[in-house]
Amino acid sequence: MESRGVWRSSGQELQELQGCEDADLALTPATNTLPIRRHNLPVGGTESVVAAWVKRPDLGVQALPQRYTRLTKNTYRYENNTEFSAEIAVDNLGLVNAYPGGWERIATL
Repeated sequence: MESRGVWRSSGQELQELQGCEDADLALTPATNTLPIRRHNLPVGGTESVVAAWVKRPDLGVQALPQRYTRLTKNTYRYENNTEFSAEIAVDNLGLVNAYPGGWERIATL
């Protein structure tokens, strides 16, 4: 069986994060790129994942089931079990361009 690694804090294994494939940092939508690129869904496709969600401001960590649905070539619906959902705009590489709530990537020259 292939090992996917172990989540640890201060040297102690975090059993509650067993099975988490991704980290989801509450501070940035950039971590949505990881499952978006890994699954490379067709338009209309849906995939469920479990991420290690690093919350703010306390930096607590918990397993968070999530679902990604590809709506168009460059739009995904993100949903999680906290009843939050958002439509995420991505570029052709799957990097997040816009995330509802005030996050938007800006171009630099």
